[in-house]
Amino acid sequence: MSRINIVELNSSEVKSMKDLLLKEEFFLPKPENIVTGTVIAVSKANVIVDLGSIGIGIVYPGEFYDNPDRMKTLRPGDTVSAMLIELENEEGYRELSLKSAQTTTAWQDIKEHKDNSVVLSVPVININKGGLIVEVNGIQGFLPLSQLSGEHYPKVDGGDTTKIVQALQKFKGQSFSVKILDFNEQENKLIVSERAIAEEASKEELSKLTVGQIIEGTITEVTDFGAFVKLSDTLDGLIHSSEIDWKFIENPRDMLHPGDTVSAKVISLDGGRVSLSLKALKDDPWLTIDTLYQVGQKVRGKVSKIRNSGAFVELSGDIVGFIPATELGTQAPQEALVAGQEYDMAIIYIDAKDHKLALTLDKAPVS
Repeated sequence: MSRINIVELNSSEVKSMKDLLLKEEFFLPKPENIVTGTVIAVSKANVIVDLGSIGIGIVYPGEFYDNPDRMKTLRPGDTVSAMLIELENEEGYRELSLKSAQTTTAWQDIKEHKDNSVVLSVPVININKGGLIVEVNGIQGFLPLSQLSGEHYPKVDGGDTTKIVQALQKFKGQSFSVKILDFNEQENKLIVSERAIAEEASKEELSKLTVGQIIEGTITEVTDFGAFVKLSDTLDGLIHSSEIDWKFIENPRDMLHPGDTVSAKVISLDGGRVSLSLKALKDDPWLTIDTLYQVGQKVRGKVSKIRNSGAFVELSGDIVGFIPATELGTQAPQEALVAGQEYDMAIIYIDAKDHKLALTLDKAPVS
């Protein structure tokens, strides 16, 4: 009787042990899982890691062939994350990979950085003709030329690729602030952007502006069609040549110069572009034009610019009139008129509200 009881007891104990083992196996990690442990020992042969209830892990030197300094920095007591490569190798250890874990968590971090629009500081490790090679958490990424900020974009005449690469060389070893633009872990693709930071900041600055607001800025560049104004570190505006003054401006460079500080009025924010006006801060001569000119009045003016449709004429009082081509008979404006020459004319139409004054040629030019 007692023998039967002993057998039954042993069977029960065996059953309980199997259940225990099965339960333990159920909680064991699977290959490619990321596990965390504490470094027990570091030698030239391996790194031993205590994984707690999971067991003992081992990292072999081959893991560090492309970064030998990493192994030298490990010390007993350090906490490390690793990827489980093999549940039990020939030596009875859980075989681990620090590099694979780093890569996996790096891509996870990249996704979080993109989702949260995080600004990262990344080192430039190499250059090619298309842009800069950077590194994000051990992952190589690409910063295309088109995604560089205006400050770093290479100003190379003709887009010569050799000169572009030469211009980019000075950035090697520097750190750039970027945002994740796109990534694909399967394709090992990572694209970052420096320009995106400025664009987001520009949108924020733009949202603070209103049409009619008077703002101050610094002239950065003057062209044939107007002047660019730096309003902040991330926002620029444009003063079109027609908005410099009420009088006709032949060359904006005669009025504005890089480095000049100006106050201007915001006249448009269409399309995210800031259009500015200097003349809007001056008295509008068209408001009192009826005290100077009337239809039928004979005047003398200087032709400032000739177009196929007619010619612009400077009149006294900072008024610009226009001679339509139809008022010149059969001659083309370029044949009938000479830019810079003064002519006698007559006013045939005035619209003060729309700033329009039409003229007709009265007689031949006076030399």
